[in-house]
Amino acid sequence: MSSRRPRSVVSVGPGVVFVEGPVSNWVVLAEEDGVALIDAGYPADTDLVLDTVRWAGHDLGDLRRVYVTHGHVDHVGGLPGILERFPHVEVLAHADELDNVRGPGRQQVTPAEIGGRLAAPRTLRWLARAIGSDALRPVTVPTARAFTGADFAERAVTPFPAVGHTAGSTAYLLPAAGAIVTGDAVVTHHDTLPGSWQPRPRMITPFFTADQGAALASARALPYPEVVLPGHGPAVHRVGREWVPVAG
Repeated sequence: MSSRRPRSVVSVGPGVVFVEGPVSNWVVLAEEDGVALIDAGYPADTDLVLDTVRWAGHDLGDLRRVYVTHGHVDHVGGLPGILERFPHVEVLAHADELDNVRGPGRQQVTPAEIGGRLAAPRTLRWLARAIGSDALRPVTVPTARAFTGADFAERAVTPFPAVGHTAGSTAYLLPAAGAIVTGDAVVTHHDTLPGSWQPRPRMITPFFTADQGAALASARALPYPEVVLPGHGPAVHRVGREWVPVAG
């Protein structure tokens, strides 16, 4: 049982549970052959991720696979602990993202690159939360493999390219829930973003992103159904022309 607690846990459709974690998010999916995750939080989130699988009404032995939006440590950090206990679980990502997922080197902002921005209190708050989530722990997922069309042939998940944040960033459409899981291609809030906290789909702070121009093009090209499930911030849905948090 984890001592960490999610900010929110909401059911957004049949078999789809969105978890707004302490610092980053993940999704628990019911599939015909078992349970899947989309992303797995920071290294310190392993137990919490598994707790949320149980909270969603599933047995941990039914966990079958993890779809990865991108290989940053706040999205794959929980995987080594999960795989240590459940080595049968598959980890799937876009072929161009495998180096980031497998690690230990990855296309990610470094402490040295962050250093010049520490004068901003919001950046300091984020950094403290990240370090408290074991962001500096080396993370490797050597068994991760590239997904193919066959991996989605009979599943209610459809990958959608969202390159720019990283080389192989991927969003996942969940048609039955009218939702899209965006990873960091689009977020609804992040500690480092300036301005109002009002949650809405927006770009993450540019220094986290490998290619801002490509990321902007990807964000504009994403299909936006009724519900957006971001990598950071609450789940939101459309109400008229506005986006509002999904009620828990």
